[in-house]
Amino acid sequence: MSLGTLVLLLLLGGAVYAASLYVPLWVDSLDVKEAVAAAHALSGQNTNDALLRNEIRNRTTHMGTHVESDGWGGTRTAPGLGLTDDQILIDRDPVTGSVRIEVSWDRPVTLKPTARVHLFHFRVVKEGLPPR
Repeated sequence: MSLGTLVLLLLLGGAVYAASLYVPLWVDSLDVKEAVAAAHALSGQNTNDALLRNEIRNRTTHMGTHVESDGWGGTRTAPGLGLTDDQILIDRDPVTGSVRIEVSWDRPVTLKPTARVHLFHFRVVKEGLPPR
């Protein structure tokens, strides 16, 4: 096997490894973007911010995972992003009628085969006049 072939195989393996780590994060980000857009579209007809937050939470319950307390002092991995009210900000401008929805969350990723964990921060913002 030549050195060029070996380098090519190493690069290909690295690309597959990187894709296996980052593609799920990117897909989750696109899904959150869609959930925020849907909540923004509802915000013109509904002034209840709790309902909009629940809409975003409902659309993100099956994507990704998050770490939460198990009630016994330990932690467990749970499905969904586990978004809280503090992570879903909704601002309304009473003068212009503009609505701004911002969702921010962190996703820890374990870099295998090591035990090193890298924290990725994501932020999705949708701003403007919602449809009435």
